[in-house]
Amino acid sequence: YSVTTVCSSSLVALDAAAQNLQLGRCLSALVAGVNMISDPIGFLAYGAALAPNGKCKTFDAAANGLGRGEACGVLVLRADDGQSGSLTLRGAAVNQDGRSASMSAPNGPSQMEVLRAVLRQARGAISRECSEAHGTGTALGDPIEVGALQTVFGYIHGMVLGALKSRLGHTEGAAGIMGVLKAALGL
Repeated sequence: YSVTTVCSSSLVALDAAAQNLQLGRCLSALVAGVNMISDPIGFLAYGAALAPNGKCKTFDAAANGLGRGEACGVLVLRADDGQSGSLTLRGAAVNQDGRSASMSAPNGPSQMEVLRAVLRQARGAISRECSEAHGTGTALGDPIEVGALQTVFGYIHGMVLGALKSRLGHTEGAAGIMGVLKAALGL
């Protein structure tokens, strides 16, 4: 099926695929996210959330907005077959972001709850040394996201924080799967 939730679309699809694999409804699943900028009207929709120079500066003191990007990413999930060279998805969770101040301001308590849900599902067996963040590159959004990580994990010093948006821009519906692929390639 198709899932549309704006920039979390491909992560919600990943969660749905993982659930279907766990329930034995399928043996494998393709999870994809695509963003193509084919019309300038999208730039108007983002308005003031866009960085003046079009570059996303996640976790930077000069963060002043997001830059749009294009991408297509596909991930193959399959039931655990013990094949070498594959990564194991230990947990996935989805929640609603709740009220926030603006499009570029995530809801901190909602982010903390989804992090806790993933930890519960993974029974704590996940890396706490690195995190691939949404990282909008805004002075308001980035600190909220980092604060949620710090609250749930108890620290961020020494943790490697990454955000694909600083390299490719905000790939919108593909942002989630592209972040997962970046993290997987980094491992």
